[in-house]
Amino acid sequence: MIGAPLKNVIRYSLSGLPYDIWAFPGLIFILSSIVLLPPLYREFFDLRIHGKVLINIALTPHSKIKIIFSSLISAIIEALIVAIITGVLYTSFIPITFTLSNVLFFILCLILYLFLIGNLFIMVSLIIDTLTTAIITIAMIFLLIIFGNGFIIETSFFPIAIETFIKSQPLSIPFRLYQTFNQLGIMNYNLLFILLPINYLWIILNGYILKNKLLQ
Repeated sequence: MIGAPLKNVIRYSLSGLPYDIWAFPGLIFILSSIVLLPPLYREFFDLRIHGKVLINIALTPHSKIKIIFSSLISAIIEALIVAIITGVLYTSFIPITFTLSNVLFFILCLILYLFLIGNLFIMVSLIIDTLTTAIITIAMIFLLIIFGNGFIIETSFFPIAIETFIKSQPLSIPFRLYQTFNQLGIMNYNLLFILLPINYLWIILNGYILKNKLLQ
C-alpha cells in the first residue's frame, strides 16, 4: 500500500532500478517494525500500567537484562516469520531475484535493525506512563521509521543536512549495510561491528530502567 502509489511518482531509483524492486527491502523493514511493536508494547507498557506484570517480573529469578533480551528474541522471531512470508508473497508478484548470500545478509541486517527498534520500543514503553504520550511518541517513531531511514525514499532526495542526519542515526545503519552489499557487493564491517555494542549497551540500559521501575 505504500509502494504502489509511490511507484507512480518515483518510477526508478537513483541507481536505475525499478522502484518496486528497489523499495522491497525497505517495505520489509517497515512491516517488521509494525509486527514487532504489539508484543513489546503489551508487555512493557499496557500490562505494566495496569499492574498486571510487575509483580510477576519482580518474583522471577532471571535478571532484568535477561528478561529484556528474552522479550526481544521472542518478538523478533515473530517479526521475522511475518517478514519471510511477506517476502515470498511479494516476490511472487514482482520479478525479483536474490542470491543466497543476499538473502542471508538481508536477514542479518533485518535482525540487527529489529534489535535496535525493539530496544527503542521497550525504552519508550518503560519510560512513559500515560497512554496519550505513548501513542504520540510511537506515532513519531513510525514517522521516523517510514520517512527517516531511506526505506522508501532514497536519502539523496533530501537536502544535504537532512541526508546527513538520516545516515548518521543508528536505525538507518542496518538498511544502509544491506543496500551497500546488494548494490556493490561490499560488506562494511565497520558499520556492522558498531551495531553490536549499541544493541548490547541498549539492552543493559533497558534492564536498568526496568529494575528502577520495579523498585518504584
